[in-house]
Amino acid sequence: MRGLRGHVGVLALMLFGVTPAWSLSDSDVREMQKVCEAKRQEALAPIRAQKTQSCIQQQLRKPDHCERYYQTYGNVSPGPSGAPQRGYFYDLPECQEWLQARETLRVGRSRP
Repeated sequence: MRGLRGHVGVLALMLFGVTPAWSLSDSDVREMQKVCEAKRQEALAPIRAQKTQSCIQQQLRKPDHCERYYQTYGNVSPGPSGAPQRGYFYDLPECQEWLQARETLRVGRSRP
């Protein structure tokens, strides 16, 4: 039975682009999150560098303040009401896969 599930899971992934909940594990989802975060950091690096450089050139703050301030630019942060504001680049394919897998795993666990 386990072998059949593996083949059905591969077929579902190929046809629908999703992984069935029973074939996902916490470690799979954590690994997908790591890939997503690495891609996000890669995409955010040039933006952070540009904003830091701009801050330093304006000379309104000390350079170390600019570096500290922008090192987390684009990450999830609290909004004005205290609710989290989504960070940048969660629309990357790797992040969409992770978010979908996380939701699939959560929904799969909540079903009786």
